Amino acid sequence: MSKVVHAKDLKCCTCKTEQAVAFWPFIDPDIKSHPYCQKCLDKTRDNLLLTMFLEDEKREKAEKRRKKEEEEQRR
Repeated sequence: MSKVVHAKDLKCCTCKTEQAVAFWPFIDPDIKSHPYCQKCLDKTRDNLLLTMFLEDEKREKAEKRRKKEEEEQRR
């Protein structure tokens, strides 16, 4: 049986100085999670959300460009 590890017992994996407050990502027990302090956790989540938003924006622009090109070819 494995030992239970609490984030509060570890240091942040990013800054290595602050006490961790949570493991992230905590999506699936099979995915390795790392301990983060609150500041680094917020920064990491914000960067992920920003990256996802920018990818969605790129995809939308590419789709609009493709539709416009198709319309021009039909003419």
